[in-house]
Amino acid sequence: MEGCVLTFNSLIQKDPLILSKISLTPFNETPLHISALLGHLNFTKQLLIHKPKLASELDSRNRSPLHFASAEGHAGIVQALLQENHQDIIMCFTKDEDGRIPLHYAAMRDRVDVIRLLVSAQRRSIFEMTPVGETVLHLCVQYNHLEALEVLVESVGSENGEFLNLKEQAHGNTILHLAVMLKQIKTVKYLLSLPEVRSEAETSVNHKGLRACDLLVGDDDQFPRDFKSLKIQCILMDANLTSSQNRDKPGNNKQLAASKRKKKSGGFFLRRWWRKLKELLKYKGQWMDDKRGSIMVVATVIGTMTFTTAMSPPGGTWQETTIESFNGMFKCSKENMCLAGTSVMAQLNPDTYSIFLLCISLSFLASISAILLLVSGFPIKNKICMWLLTMAMCGALTFMAIAFLIGLRMVSPNSMVEIYIFLVFSWFGVLSFVCLLQTIRLLVWLVRKLCGCCRPKKKKKKPIENTED
Repeated sequence: MEGCVLTFNSLIQKDPLILSKISLTPFNETPLHISALLGHLNFTKQLLIHKPKLASELDSRNRSPLHFASAEGHAGIVQALLQENHQDIIMCFTKDEDGRIPLHYAAMRDRVDVIRLLVSAQRRSIFEMTPVGETVLHLCVQYNHLEALEVLVESVGSENGEFLNLKEQAHGNTILHLAVMLKQIKTVKYLLSLPEVRSEAETSVNHKGLRACDLLVGDDDQFPRDFKSLKIQCILMDANLTSSQNRDKPGNNKQLAASKRKKKSGGFFLRRWWRKLKELLKYKGQWMDDKRGSIMVVATVIGTMTFTTAMSPPGGTWQETTIESFNGMFKCSKENMCLAGTSVMAQLNPDTYSIFLLCISLSFLASISAILLLVSGFPIKNKICMWLLTMAMCGALTFMAIAFLIGLRMVSPNSMVEIYIFLVFSWFGVLSFVCLLQTIRLLVWLVRKLCGCCRPKKKKKKPIENTED
């Protein structure tokens, strides 16, 4: 409780096993929990020297010492815990019984220095969500911590529109929705300064079908209720965001007429369908994290199937070396012997068998390429890596389907094969659509990146300080 290192050393001298006996006591917290909570840095370091395992011990609510230190903002203790035996991977992703990791508590308490340490140790922890689907950005807005929000947005990248516009599960609100509802003027102004948030604000709706700009005015209100609402409404109007109610008011006839003229033009419909296409092309939630294991299993199964088929081809193999032809069907001779263990179908129909073997080989190579991408440590969430993974899986499935059709034709009568041709080609159409969709996603991302690089950087204007509470 006092953080006295001298007393601790004397206790260790009297009983060297005193720290090992902690697990036999009925207490919920270990001494490291208490030391991290109270901010005793030297005492914490001594505990980690004598028993490093204490860093991964959890209390009755599944909270680690890193949870306590992060919540209280003890940056020195957080750094000591992260450096101990390289346990940052385990500790940064440890969730308590409420489903929160240490970074969540640091964001809720606006511990900016701790946030920087946790993100530098494990950047992927930013993308961890609570059980109700809230991101760490949602927590920053809920507790009105703008500085912490700015640090996290800078860490994740302001161009990551997919993450910045994620919706929580309960009501489908983005961080802009929350900032407008909570009337956080500075936060709204900051979020609208981000191009990715501003571009989605016009079309992004919550579960009630409301945009962020529709949350200011109630159904029976003619004007905003207070000064903060009026201020936020002005900020939204400066960003060309107007609520549907304001559009229908008599005082906005000129804007309404201009809007109608704009809708009549072809450019409006193009932009409207373009926004819908962008919404369709978005990756929803943490799709790759949820399906990574399933993709690995599917790729492994395809690789196993194609390998087995290549080693045990349709029609079987020669059981013994043969040099005589049977009824003229096979071309076995002394110059061209049918060797034991080789494919029978390769002698009977060499051209078709070559195509079959090529398809099996391509499917096998595509599947092991997908496995290599998943285990290589490359950032799979990157658009290019995700496109390569999708193309590899589509290629593996395509060539496996072609090999199936060819193999069926080699071992079945022609009349039976015709039944499957229509179904297989229909499936090719679906697969082509998936490949086209993924390619469009990649091209849209590349075009936006190139446009962002070619666009001249604007000089940053100093933000106007608000005097409101």
